[in-house]
Amino acid sequence: MSESLYEIPLDREHRRLGAQMVPFAGFSMPIRYTSILQEHRAVRERVGLFDLSHMAPFELSGHDVATWFERLSCNRVSTMGIGVARYHLLMNERGGVHDDVILYRLADRYILIANAANADKVDEHLRSHAHGVDVRIDALHRRRVLLALQGPSAAALLSDLTPHDLTTMKSYTAVDTEIDNVPVFLARTGYTGEDGFELLLAPEHAVSVFRRLLEHGAAWGLEMAGLGARDILRLEAGMPLYGHELDEEHTPFQSGLAWAVKADKGPFLGSQALHARREEAGERLVGLILRQRIPARHGYAVFAEDRRVGAIASATIAPSVGDRSIATAFVEAGYDERGRTLSIEIRGRMYEAEVVALPFYRRHS
Repeated sequence: MSESLYEIPLDREHRRLGAQMVPFAGFSMPIRYTSILQEHRAVRERVGLFDLSHMAPFELSGHDVATWFERLSCNRVSTMGIGVARYHLLMNERGGVHDDVILYRLADRYILIANAANADKVDEHLRSHAHGVDVRIDALHRRRVLLALQGPSAAALLSDLTPHDLTTMKSYTAVDTEIDNVPVFLARTGYTGEDGFELLLAPEHAVSVFRRLLEHGAAWGLEMAGLGARDILRLEAGMPLYGHELDEEHTPFQSGLAWAVKADKGPFLGSQALHARREEAGERLVGLILRQRIPARHGYAVFAEDRRVGAIASATIAPSVGDRSIATAFVEAGYDERGRTLSIEIRGRMYEAEVVALPFYRRHS
């Protein structure tokens, strides 16, 4: 392994389980254990366990956190009660997205989870806007283990291991609790489109908790799952990935995230530019289902007849969508109406695709 790659605390555990480790955002991370399709099926039908220790957690404390973060995000912070998690977009001055994050409010602090590739960028961004306010920023990147237990059996499996009553825990909530007397920050959040939980804990407890989850999870059909399955799951569920469906140039309106913009909450970084760009004739994110089962790739050109009108953001073969080829793409305004036929250039040939609504997949209640 290259010296430049960070070895996550559970590296030996993953290798013992047969994981294929690959470079990802400066880390050596498990891409798969058995097969990506088998791991995908486990999450959709039973439960899968992911190691997400490449993600970038921050602990925020101080009297001014809520009002300070309110000025950095286009979503509301002031209405977050204790135990609430909320999706936020950190904005830049041009109305583009600096990163998408989840913010969790606890009784005495906030937890922020940023994207792995944006860890340093978000750290610098937060600190550069924290002058003159009572805010303490503790970057926990590479100092915590983040595990995700995802799938329809996740709650039943986990309820035997924690004293917290999971039946009272709604989606997008969080709590400080324990697993086998180990302190764990537990959130009912995830990135797969299924019910599930994310667990943040100190590295010195990671092996014991990890092995306990595997041991107890065997009865529930738990399987380890890697980043390969996670990317298919999140795309089927229409969840954006920074650098694909989100970036510094496209606005939340263009990325289909207008619901995360609270226009009446008061000024925030980039709010003037964002509102000025709301109706601009720019690109729009769309879902595409190809009429042939052929994989597209990020960056492939999208055409309307002979005219290039956009490019693929993400693409995969989707087991939960009839094993069809799906994609997201940014296309010019006017070419984003549902039912329209567009074409994707793949290795010099054109393949037709239909514009569809996102997400591609919704879990059964």
